[in-house]
Amino acid sequence: MGQNKKKKLTRANSLKNEIGGLKVMTSSEVMEKKELIQKIPIKDIAEPKVHDRKSYSKEEISSLAKNIKATKMLLQPIVVRKIGNKYERIIGFRRIEAVKELGWKEIPAIILKDISDEEAMLIMLSENIQRENLNVYDQTVGILEYIGLAFDLSFEEVKKLLYHFRNVDSKTITSDPEKSEMQREKMEAITQKLGNISVASLINRLKVFSLKDVILDALKEGKVSYTAAVELNKISDMQKLKNFIGALSSGQCSIKDIKSYLREEKKRNRPAHKVINYKVERRDDGVTLSINEKLNNAQLKKLEKFLAQL
Repeated sequence: MGQNKKKKLTRANSLKNEIGGLKVMTSSEVMEKKELIQKIPIKDIAEPKVHDRKSYSKEEISSLAKNIKATKMLLQPIVVRKIGNKYERIIGFRRIEAVKELGWKEIPAIILKDISDEEAMLIMLSENIQRENLNVYDQTVGILEYIGLAFDLSFEEVKKLLYHFRNVDSKTITSDPEKSEMQREKMEAITQKLGNISVASLINRLKVFSLKDVILDALKEGKVSYTAAVELNKISDMQKLKNFIGALSSGQCSIKDIKSYLREEKKRNRPAHKVINYKVERRDDGVTLSINEKLNNAQLKKLEKFLAQL
């Protein structure tokens, strides 16, 4: 999704309800909009207009193709909507790729009627978000896009709003408490419809957008968990990082091992304590402290604080 704000939805079938949240279509509501399940030409199926997250592996598609070949049928049809003489895919990317691998020319599909661009997006995201095997990155992106539609904000603006909530929570900034609370309640109402995901958990997931590319790829491929990815992101040595990703993927190490490595690295990189040369002389009128070193501002402030406490 781009950074430009979308036009507000004002049509009769607007997806915004009275509290400004989104109406998540249930499976029964989808079925109400369907025509009879029928086979359609795969060549006539176009990709969706919105950016569709589809992190997957060729092995995954091949495995699905083998299962379909074994049963000699597709147990669950894909979902499309009619666009002119063509069809636009809403649900079923992996199924389409799998039957292509088997050489199928047609595929069973539920064809939805009277579906707007916004409704198609919501059905797709609702399906993707609730998939058990969807990685944290793709799920988080889908949820933020979903929220953006309700708030009439771009993807980046939703991220900015979440960072704002985080800074308010940590008291690093002050904000209009009434306005901030209203925005948060509205977002909470939306996220609860998407599988009991809280705003607090979304704020915690913001770290996913600062992950190094090699870690993000591993996360999408299911090689590492989100918790492990956050710890891996603290490793600066790229070769060490790749080694840990491989070890995690093969089960040869754990998050505990990564944390242990990071602790040792912190110890090794800690600057050695420098002994400051000083001299204390007793005199009849008091004590003279002489320091034969050039102190930096931090050291000087520390010394002043210590002397003040004497």
